[in-house]
Amino acid sequence: MTSAANVVLAAAIASAAAVAGCQTEPKPIPMMTVTQWEALPASERPVVFRDPDPQLGGGFASVHETDGLSRNPADCARWGCIDVNR
Repeated sequence: MTSAANVVLAAAIASAAAVAGCQTEPKPIPMMTVTQWEALPASERPVVFRDPDPQLGGGFASVHETDGLSRNPADCARWGCIDVNR
């Protein structure tokens, strides 16, 4: 193949990869209580889930992140956080 053909082929592959990457859809955040989350086997527990409890006030307080990356102080106390500025 000539160098021009290689450039065209590389450009076609790069644009196809970019289009394929843009077509992914975000996963919905599952809704469950902490009790329901704890009842699941470890292999089925989602890393992020939304708590339906209206007393949490919505926003970030109702979304729990169990991977150590949460900005919610309650999640850091329960599951631990990587960076808690200490």
